[in-house]
Amino acid sequence: MTLLTLIKYLLGRDLTLAFPKESEPPAERYRGRHVFYVDKCISCGTCERVCPNRAILMAPHPDPERYPKSYPQIDLAKCCFCGLCEEFCPTQAIQLTGDYFLTTFDRAELIVPPTQGDQSVSQKNPSP
Repeated sequence: MTLLTLIKYLLGRDLTLAFPKESEPPAERYRGRHVFYVDKCISCGTCERVCPNRAILMAPHPDPERYPKSYPQIDLAKCCFCGLCEEFCPTQAIQLTGDYFLTTFDRAELIVPPTQGDQSVSQKNPSP
């Protein structure tokens, strides 16, 4: 790096954002946190079979009387966000959102339980 390049970067505009106060919107085709719609799911297990990281496990629903079958439980800590589960789901019960705020101190918060989709999505910015 030459002295001229260094001065150019020092006097130029900022290259980063003041995260989390400012954040860029994700790209149009960004694949982030999963949303699962239990009412659309037919419990076929295709998502579990196509997952390359084995991040999806068919698990019983917390309300077995209303939903007696097994449904996908997604471990976001294992997920590589390839989108195969969304692509192969015959009923579009799994969808990837633009939510990229996945930081947490508790690994259990990264497990998307087999419940209704809007309950498992967090679109808020982390606190500074």
